[in-house]
Amino acid sequence: MANISKSYQAAVYLRLSREDGDVAEGGKQVSNSIANQKELVMDYLKSHPEITVVSTYTDDGFSGVNFERPEFQRMLSDIREDKINCVIVKDLSRFGRNYIESGRYIEKIFPMLGIRFIAITDGYDSINEDMGSDMIIPFKNLINDAYCRDISIKIRSHMDIKRRNGEYIGAFAAYGYLKDEENKNHLVVDEYAADVVRDIFAMKLCGMSQQSIADKLNADGILSPLQYKKSIGVSLESSFRKNVKPKWTYNAVLRILKNEVYIGTVVQGKCTTPNYKIKKRIHKDESEWVRVEDMHEPIIPKSDFVLVQDLLLRDTRVSPGQAELFPLSGLVYCADCGEPMIRKTVPAGDKRYVYYVCSGNKRDKTKCSMHSISEKKLEAGVMELVKASIAKVIGLSDALEIINESSGMKPDIVKYDRRIEKLREEAETCNDRKKNLYEDYKDEVLSKDEYSMLRDQYQRQIADIEKSISSLEAERDGILANGSGKQGWIEKLKSYEGFTELNRELVAFLIERIEVFDTDTIRVTYRFQKAIEEMERVVELYSEKMKEAV
Repeated sequence: MANISKSYQAAVYLRLSREDGDVAEGGKQVSNSIANQKELVMDYLKSHPEITVVSTYTDDGFSGVNFERPEFQRMLSDIREDKINCVIVKDLSRFGRNYIESGRYIEKIFPMLGIRFIAITDGYDSINEDMGSDMIIPFKNLINDAYCRDISIKIRSHMDIKRRNGEYIGAFAAYGYLKDEENKNHLVVDEYAADVVRDIFAMKLCGMSQQSIADKLNADGILSPLQYKKSIGVSLESSFRKNVKPKWTYNAVLRILKNEVYIGTVVQGKCTTPNYKIKKRIHKDESEWVRVEDMHEPIIPKSDFVLVQDLLLRDTRVSPGQAELFPLSGLVYCADCGEPMIRKTVPAGDKRYVYYVCSGNKRDKTKCSMHSISEKKLEAGVMELVKASIAKVIGLSDALEIINESSGMKPDIVKYDRRIEKLREEAETCNDRKKNLYEDYKDEVLSKDEYSMLRDQYQRQIADIEKSISSLEAERDGILANGSGKQGWIEKLKSYEGFTELNRELVAFLIERIEVFDTDTIRVTYRFQKAIEEMERVVELYSEKMKEAV
């Protein structure tokens, strides 16, 4: 044994990590707790008077897979400054679980720097030259590495099951929601923030740009998502300086407008890491995301969300000095070449004239003729067509109400409703069985393969049932074209009856596309074009039946 009369200035290094399995489920600490590690080291030092503790370094909550830990790095800095010439740990797993990196420090770096290394419960002290460390240390480090890999695989598998079951596993709830106190994997509505989310969607539907929405929220003193979370006691870190209040931004508004969580859908698994050692996040293709619908109470109606996504895809740039979009922005197209028509302002003395011109002709004179239409004429023409369409839909709706009241129609409706209700009960039964599978898997009644097979089987059954329900509802809606599935848009359309000017909300809700011909003729395609045509078909069909009955 080597002479240990030399005095040593020691660093006591302590580490604990749930990620490495050092903490049991439910937060209960096992024997690797920081307090237990420290107590064991202090007891060891009682029989080693040659060692004086200079400092204790504690990485609580940091994985042993890599060495980019704050306290470990501080310890290395002190070693470089010759403050320390001895490192003490409870065991090799506390030092690290990456056998390559651990071996590099213990077998190369520390000896080169003259650092004595002690792993107490592994019985290792680098000052002793007869310990067979050439075999012991690499072997133990390899075991620790393998343990960490096993834990990582189990955690990934566990999280994957939770994602596929639609359980929310994010660290923080999305703005507008809180984590359910009774179930941390379920979201509940936070009414204050939810009202802000509703306002954001409403402003977008009214034609405001993302930046204009952000500016208004800031002007109204609405706390940004980060500020709000901190105000309700959520502990989180940010890149903002302590004395700078984070504000609403273009990107913050855009993230909310695009987030499916607000229609009750949980979307997870957007990123991954190559393996348990490399923590670099890799963005996955959208087709690989895990998307589960109807997992919590929605804040935004699905119809409004879909409409906003469509608006975000259009050319909806806001002109300088304008807070909102012009009513027809991004909706006007050339009927001849299909290219968008661009709004242009032409000064003429003290006056300014506004036109929509074909962008296809601007790029290539041979592609399309140089035709345009004044904004005033276009808006007047669109207003006339929209008013006529609203009147038409209201008339069709009234006619359908009369048809629906006729005694000959009711048996058909009841028949469809009964079949649909029966299918919904079957879907609910399958869904309950699918949920119970997870409990059986946790209780080890089912293996992972059995769980996956049965879960996929129930999902296919549910999908087939939902497809049948959709088909029956479509048939029923052919009879009741203004029934429960479509009554919402008709009622909203009725609220616009008698409007006197075009506004972005009305246009975005009703119009899919406006086409302008070379002759200044205007054609409007409505978002509910197919529904309107179906209403016409049903009214015509049952009007004939009622005549025959008479």
